[in-house]
Amino acid sequence: MRNISLTIPLILAVFLLSFGFQGDKSDKLVVNNVVIQFEGTNANGNNLWLDNFSFGVRYLNDLTIPSMSLKDKNYFMPGVSSASISPVVTVLNAGRNTSSDASITLTDGGTYTSTKPVGSVTGGATANITFDPLTFNINTTKNLKAYITWGTDQNHNNDTLSQATVFLAGVQKKILFEAHTATTCAPCASQNPYLDAYIQTHFDSIVPIKYHVWWPALGDPMYGANIPQQRVRTLYNSVSAVPCLTIDGVHQQVSGYSTESNLSTPFNTRRAMGSPIGLSVTDTRLTGDTIKATITINVVSALPSNIDYRLRICAVERTIAYQTPPGSNGETVFHDVFRWMYPNSDGISINYTPGTYTVEYKYKRDANWADSSLYTAVFIQDEYTHSVINAAKSRNTYFDDVKLPPVTDNSVHPVSYLNPDEPQLSVANGLTVENMEATFPPVGWKIINNDFNFTFWQYIYAAVNGPSFPGSRAVRMSYYSYAENIGTTDLIRTKVYNNVSPNDTISFDWAYAQRPGYSDRLTVKISTDGGTTFPFTIFDRNGATLATAGTSSSSFVPTASQWSTFSVCFANATDINNQGLLTAGEFRLAQNYPNPFNPVTSIEFNLPKSSFVSLKVYDLTGREVRNLISERMDGGIHSVSFNAEGLSSGVYFYRLEAGEFSSVKKMILLK
Repeated sequence: MRNISLTIPLILAVFLLSFGFQGDKSDKLVVNNVVIQFEGTNANGNNLWLDNFSFGVRYLNDLTIPSMSLKDKNYFMPGVSSASISPVVTVLNAGRNTSSDASITLTDGGTYTSTKPVGSVTGGATANITFDPLTFNINTTKNLKAYITWGTDQNHNNDTLSQATVFLAGVQKKILFEAHTATTCAPCASQNPYLDAYIQTHFDSIVPIKYHVWWPALGDPMYGANIPQQRVRTLYNSVSAVPCLTIDGVHQQVSGYSTESNLSTPFNTRRAMGSPIGLSVTDTRLTGDTIKATITINVVSALPSNIDYRLRICAVERTIAYQTPPGSNGETVFHDVFRWMYPNSDGISINYTPGTYTVEYKYKRDANWADSSLYTAVFIQDEYTHSVINAAKSRNTYFDDVKLPPVTDNSVHPVSYLNPDEPQLSVANGLTVENMEATFPPVGWKIINNDFNFTFWQYIYAAVNGPSFPGSRAVRMSYYSYAENIGTTDLIRTKVYNNVSPNDTISFDWAYAQRPGYSDRLTVKISTDGGTTFPFTIFDRNGATLATAGTSSSSFVPTASQWSTFSVCFANATDINNQGLLTAGEFRLAQNYPNPFNPVTSIEFNLPKSSFVSLKVYDLTGREVRNLISERMDGGIHSVSFNAEGLSSGVYFYRLEAGEFSSVKKMILLK
C-alpha cells in the first residue's frame, strides 16, 4: 500500500524546486523607523475625508487591547485621597472572524485580579469591558496589566497592555460651552432659549462662548464683526451644522437643547473630573477703554508628557439686544457673544512645571461693545486632543433680567474619576488600526500646520465613517470653507513603526467630491528613516483623479457609497526587497492579501520596465487552475484580483513570469 503522507510532501517539493522556490524569507525580515505622511494641499475646493488607516497583516482571529480608560496620570477632585474605580478596558477585534469564548484579565501585580468574558465581537469592532472596582490612593502608582486569553487567536504579540497608573491631586474645573449659532438659522431661534436657560442655572460653573457662523445664509452682524476668528473657531471645533454645542472640546451636541439630558450628561461627566490646573481671571477697567485681564494659572500636579496646552483669552459680551431682528429667524436677544480672541486664535503656551503663574493681558474695548456687559473668558486646551483642561470667566453672577424657559435640573449627577474621552485604538504587531474613533490626532501622530492659523486636519464627531472598519467618525480636510492661504500644504504624520515586514500592507479610506473649477490635492509618502526624509510616494491625486463621488458645489459630506479604499504592499511601495534592503527598482512579486482568504484576494507585483507578464495559479499537485494574466504590461506597481470561487479549500501557489524574472508564492484558501 502506498504511503499517502509521504507522497504529498514529495509532490510539493518537486513542484517548488521546479520553480526555484525556496520559501518566502520576507516574513522574517523587518524594517524599522517607518513613518507615513499625509499631505493635503488647499485649493479652496471641497472637503476631503480620511478614515481607517491600517498597517500590517490582518489575521482571521486576532483580538487586541488598544487602551484602557485610566490614563497614566489621573486627577482626584479636591479633598479626595482615595477612590474605588471600575476600570474599563477596550478590546479591538483586529481580525476578520467574530470572536467567541475569549476572556480578558486585569491585574495590578498584587492582590487585585479580575477576569471578564469578552463576548462576541465582530471583525473590526470594539467592546468596552468593565472590571471589578479597584482602589486607588493618591500619589501611589499601580502597574496595571490587561491580557487576553483566546485559544484560537493567531497573533499573540498584541494580547497584553501594561500601564503605570497614578492618581494625583486635582482641582474642581469649570466647563467650557462653545455654541455655534446664526441669526439666519430657524432652528437656532427655537433651541437657543433652552441652552441659555441651562447656562443661567449653572452660570457659576459654565464658561459660555457663542460663535456666529456664515450659514445657512450670510447677514449675521455678529459674524460680520469678526469673520476670520469666527471661521477659525468654527472649523477648529469641526462644526458642520447649527445650532451646535461643543462641551469641553470633546463632546458635541447638534441641536436637541430642549432635551436637558443632552446638556446635563456631558456637563456632569466633565464636571466630576479633577483638573491638574487651576484657572481664574479678573478684569480691571483702565483709562481709554482698556481692559486688563489678570489670569492666574495654578499647575497643582505633574502634567502628562507630549502635550501642547494653549491658553486662549476671549472678550465676550454677555447680552446683545436689538430693537428688531438682525436676521431672518426672529431672534433679537443674544447671550455670551464672542467678540475677539487674544493675542490670536492660536493661543499662548503655558508653563508646565507645578507652581502658580500670572498672565496679564490688556485689550481695548471696541466702541460697539457695551462695557457693562463685557467680560473676559479664558480656557486652557490640549491642541492634540482638543480636550479643555480648565476654563474660567471674569463674570460669575447671572444678573440679567432675561425671560427664559423654566428649567428644573433633575438629572442624576454621577461621580466619576474616569476620563470619558474615548480610547485611542492602536495595535502594535500584526495589524495597526487607527480608525479615528478617538481623539485626533491619534496617539504618537503629529499635525504639522503650515499656515499657523488653525488645525487644518480636523476630527469630525458627526456620523461619517469609511467602509474598512465600523464607526461613526472620520477626519476632514475642510478645503471648502478655507479660502485663506491657497496652495498651503498641511501634514499629518503617523507615529514611527518598527518591525515592519516587506509584505505588510498600508491601507486607508478616503472620500472627496470635486468642486467645479477647483483642484485640491492629497499626497501620501513613506519615510524609512523616522521621518527625516520621505522619498517614497504611494498616493498622489488631485481634482477629478482624487474624487470618489460626483462633482458638488456644496460642502461635501460622503455617504456610505462615496468612499474608496487605497491599499499597497509595503515592499512594492518602497522598493524594499526580500533582504530588507532598498533598491532602485526591480521585479517583485508580493504576498497576496488577505492571506488566508475566502474567496477573493489581491496579488500585487512590480515591473521596473515594460514586460510580457504571465501570472498563473496552481494547486498543490502543480496543476494550473487559473490563468490570471498573459499580456504585455507597462512598468509600475500592478494589482490583480483572484476569485477562487469553485475551488476547494487548501494551499495554492501563484507564479509570476516577466522577461527573465520568475517568482512563486503560496496562498491559503479557507472556506
